[in-house]
Amino acid sequence: MPARALVAFFAALLAAGPLTCASAQVWPARPVKIIVGFAPGSSADQLARLVGQGLSTAFKQQFYIEYRQGNSGSLAAADTARATPDGYTLMIGGSGPHITIPTLHPDIGYDPMKDFTHIAMIGGDSYVLAANPSLGVHDIAGLIAQAKTREAPFTSSSPGPGSLGQILLEEFKRKAGIDITHVPAPDSGLMEVLGNHINMTITVPLTAGEQVKAGKLIGLAMSSSERNPAYPKIATFAEQGFPEITGATWFWLTAPKNLPPAIAEKLNGAVRRILKEPDNQKYFEQQALLSMDLDLAATNAFVGHEVAHWGALAKSVGLALQ
Repeated sequence: MPARALVAFFAALLAAGPLTCASAQVWPARPVKIIVGFAPGSSADQLARLVGQGLSTAFKQQFYIEYRQGNSGSLAAADTARATPDGYTLMIGGSGPHITIPTLHPDIGYDPMKDFTHIAMIGGDSYVLAANPSLGVHDIAGLIAQAKTREAPFTSSSPGPGSLGQILLEEFKRKAGIDITHVPAPDSGLMEVLGNHINMTITVPLTAGEQVKAGKLIGLAMSSSERNPAYPKIATFAEQGFPEITGATWFWLTAPKNLPPAIAEKLNGAVRRILKEPDNQKYFEQQALLSMDLDLAATNAFVGHEVAHWGALAKSVGLALQ
C-alpha cells in the first residue's frame, strides 16, 4: 500500500474511535423505543410505562412504547434480538419470552442469554388463582372437591401458553390429582373469566387484583411464600397444603447483545434511581410488587438463574405449547 494511502487509512481509524465514543456519550440523541410483547394494560405494559416515563425525564428524550404481541412475548424478543445494539431499541424482558418459550421451543430463533444485554430489574409479582364467583368456591379445598365430582374439567386461562402461570397451574393439577383444561386467551383471559366463559385464571395481581378487590373474582390462592399484604384474606398455596406451588414472575429492561457498556451502565443506574423515587416506591407498596436493586452483573446472574430454574420445572410438568 502506498505511503500516502497508509497515512489516510490510519487517520481514518483514529477518527473512528472518538466518533464511536462520542456517539455513546451523547446517547440518546433521538427517541428510544421500548418494545412490550403483551397487550396494553398488562403487567409488562404498566411497568414499561412507569420506567419509560422516568427514563424520558432522566435523559430529556422520549422513551416510547411499541407493542409487538404474540406467542407469550417471543415475537417481541425475536425482533429485539435482531435489532441494532445502539441503545435505541429496548424491551421489557420477562418469563415468557426469555424463560419458558426458549425452553419449550429451542428453535425459536434466539438464545435468552447470549442474544441479549439484560440491563436492570424492574419488578416482580406473584400469582393469584382467581375464579368466577358462580363456581361457589372460596379456597383450594373447595376447588378440589368440586373438580373431583364434575363430569367436565374446569377451565383456566393464564398469561399465555408457556407462561410461569401455566407452569404453576400444571404443577398444581399434578399435585392435587385433578384435571383443569388450560385455555389460551388474551390478557390472561380476564374478560372471559368475568363473563364466565372460562372458570378461572392464574395470573398476577397487577392484572386481576382490582377485580378481586371488587368481588368480581374470588381469589383462591397466592403463589407467594407469605400472604400478600395487599390481599391479606387470600391464603397462599403453601398454607393450603401445596408448598411446591410458589414463585413470582419478574420483568426487566433488556436490549440486543453487544449494547455498548457505557449505555448499559447509564440505563442500569437510571432505572435503579427511578424505582427509588417516593411515588414509585408507594406504587410498588400499594400493588405489593417485589423489587431488587441489582447492578448489571447481578441482573444477568439473576436472569440466568430464573432461566435454569423455571426451564427445568416446565420440562418436569411436561408442558407443551398450544
